[in-house]
Order: sequence, then structure tokens, then C-alpha cells
Amino acid sequence: MNIQRIRDLREDSDYTQEYIAKLLNVNQRTYSRYENREHAIPLTILSFLADIQKTISANQR
Repeated sequence: MNIQRIRDLREDSDYTQEYIAKLLNVNQRTYSRYENREHAIPLTILSFLADIQKTISANQR
């Protein structure tokens, strides 16, 4: 999985980690850990991130 792409999409949209974390109902530190590969990103979170970024996740193809 390309975690850098998730970060790039967030930054390109001018979203902060704190903003995305609030949308996901997780704290900012948890979201930071997802981006830094310290925690695996649950599929439900990936799906929601795809919706936020208007992209298609691999498991929806």
C-alpha cells in the first residue's frame, strides 16, 4: 500500500491530520500513526479515506 499517496492526497487537499482524524472519529495521533506506518489502516478507514479523496480503493474495483 502506498501510504505516501494517502498523505499526498491529504496535503494536496489542504487537509490537516487533525481535520481528517475528526472525520474518521479517531484522534490525531492515531491518524499520524497510520500515515507513518506505525499502525495498519483498517479497511473501513481506507474506504472512508477513498470517499473523502474521491478515489477508488483497490478493493472496490
